[in-house]
Amino acid sequence: MANRAPTFSLQRIIFLSVSLVLCIQVGWWINVQIRESGRLLQARAQALNASRAEAWQMDSLSILAFIHARPDPSSRAGAVEGRMPALPSLEQRREAIQRHFPHVAVVLSRRSPDDPALLDGSAFLALRPEPMLELENQRWHSVFRAASEGAFMVVAVLLGFVLIYRKLAEELDLKLRQRNFTSAVTHELKTPIASLRVWTETLFTRTLPEEQKQRIRTLMEKDIERLNELVGNLLDVARAETGSLVVHLAPLELAPWLRGVCEAMDLRLGAGSLGLKLEFTSEPLWANADPKALATVIENLLSNAFKYAADPRQTTVTLDGDGDDVLIVVSDLGQGIAPKDLPRVFHRFFRVGDELTRQVAGTGLGLFLVQEIVTRHGGDVRASSRGHGLGSAFTVRLPRIPRPADG
Repeated sequence: MANRAPTFSLQRIIFLSVSLVLCIQVGWWINVQIRESGRLLQARAQALNASRAEAWQMDSLSILAFIHARPDPSSRAGAVEGRMPALPSLEQRREAIQRHFPHVAVVLSRRSPDDPALLDGSAFLALRPEPMLELENQRWHSVFRAASEGAFMVVAVLLGFVLIYRKLAEELDLKLRQRNFTSAVTHELKTPIASLRVWTETLFTRTLPEEQKQRIRTLMEKDIERLNELVGNLLDVARAETGSLVVHLAPLELAPWLRGVCEAMDLRLGAGSLGLKLEFTSEPLWANADPKALATVIENLLSNAFKYAADPRQTTVTLDGDGDDVLIVVSDLGQGIAPKDLPRVFHRFFRVGDELTRQVAGTGLGLFLVQEIVTRHGGDVRASSRGHGLGSAFTVRLPRIPRPADG
């Protein structure tokens, strides 16, 4: 797994680079929208100012036309009147301006320095604030919409990248674990086969005392048992993957059964080698279970406690009730599990480290099989550890049933 870190680092660099380019592109696009909306607001403001100038021109022309109107022919010839003709009232002019230019108001004092005075100086023309506020609101609405669309696009694209990245990472991780599994199985098969070959050649090529023959026979039986266990695990995993792993559930009193499984496993690994400590509640606990399949769970957990701890080992198996459930906890003081690896310990083929350099025997299928069997019992299994070198604990939770009636 030496190439894993550089590969993931390159993927992260590519992902971050693409994300940065995307954010810059969207930021530029939002800036363009803000700039263009500002230009549009300015153009609309200029159009409003132009309408104010047109209103002034209309009012001025109406006054000039009234002043320079021709005399009425019906009037008396040679008559001279010594007063100016009566101009339209300011209210009349205001109504005419508002009818033609609703955005322009006639006010008695200037609202801004560029408000023009009417021709007769009686009032001023100003732009109503509502149109400008509406234009400003429209501008910021368009900017907000552009920013929202840009943010949504960034989030959507980045989310897609994240999903693709995670999928590729999972595929790469599975590929690496499968490679490690192949290496592990090769090692697990070659070691006992090579041992059996040596013992077979020894038995058939040499004359040995009976005591030595018995010792060789014991070693050969252990190698055969190791091969048988490996093949059995592979078959069980294959059945689990195809959904054909069947458990035969029946009421089982857990305390005597669990004690027998633990003591048998302790003898199998070497009497006392586990440093086994059993802590069972005095209350009788029952569950619907397949004794053989559930024994595989306990044996795998005890085997891991043996493999991943150095002498002197200390392994504790606890049995207790928890409301409607039964808890079986197998804990040790071994090398422990790093927090980043805890979510993956039950994955198929997963093992901490590299199979090419690891000295601990195994295939990475044991805990996967443990989870599959416990799930088929209607329960769940969880791993916990305080960190590397601080031991680990596996908690199996099974549904509890009342004690069956006798007979």
